[in-house]
Amino acid sequence: MLAYYAKRSPGEDFEQISQPIEHGIWIDAPNASDSEIDSIIKAHDLDANVVYDVRDRGELPRVEYSNGTAYVFLRLPRLTKTSHVTTLPLLCIVKPTIFMTLSIGESVQPQTVALSTLPITTEHTETLLVGVMASTVAAFEDMISHTSRSITDTANRLKTHEITNHDFIHFVTVEDNLTHCHMNLDSMLAMTKRLRENTHDTLGTQSIEALDDIALHIQQLLVAIKSYQSRVESIRNAYSTIANNGLNQRMKTLTVFTVLITLPNVLYGMLGMNILLPFPTNQPWVFPTIATLTAFLILIVYLVGRRLRIF
Repeated sequence: MLAYYAKRSPGEDFEQISQPIEHGIWIDAPNASDSEIDSIIKAHDLDANVVYDVRDRGELPRVEYSNGTAYVFLRLPRLTKTSHVTTLPLLCIVKPTIFMTLSIGESVQPQTVALSTLPITTEHTETLLVGVMASTVAAFEDMISHTSRSITDTANRLKTHEITNHDFIHFVTVEDNLTHCHMNLDSMLAMTKRLRENTHDTLGTQSIEALDDIALHIQQLLVAIKSYQSRVESIRNAYSTIANNGLNQRMKTLTVFTVLITLPNVLYGMLGMNILLPFPTNQPWVFPTIATLTAFLILIVYLVGRRLRIF
């Protein structure tokens, strides 16, 4: 369903209006159906070949120009219930008097479209484009911050040895999220640089300066993602080291018990042979004496092993 917004001055909020006007309007088409896309193309004389690309879920950020209209593809991130970051294409169409956003999923919320360095109004449609781009980058920052908190929580539990295999299964999702965000932001940075060239005079001076801030913000997020990816790798290596050390300790303990248990078996096996022993076996002191000697032998072997750091 189409939504229409107007904002006449920077100090005002976006006002949703019931009927479209000819000049200074933002037309938003979230969850756009094929019929709605077709009607928008016909009503505003748009390039159908470009607009139809919004239905491609894998469409990466890019900018196209056709007949005095700028078509800017963005990726809008969302966090699922399973903590996966997913993105869908968001098409921004910039005409001199009309600004449009089309998406096959959720669209950007008008209240998030704001910049302290750029006055945004529907009268200047290029400011809406820059505002939507800034809102999209902020959404990616929220996704990255959520992922960062998850990494920090896992790192803290690693210090207290509370980390489990489930955490490392979750780390697969974390790495996928970071890779997904990096790929989209990297493409968006390239698109922002091309848009900043302003070869078709789409942007004003203030909008170009705001784009520089957005490009810098994206670069900072890309550096942060690299840092988080390195941190994930460090946590995984630390856990592997701890797990291997724990396994070695268990194997060492089992080996000690095996050696100590083997000693009495050897002794009792020798005494159980059908041979003449050098002492009488029918006396009551025989068994306690043999048991005491066995325990003493085990203690000596254990102490020698500790002395030589074998155990």
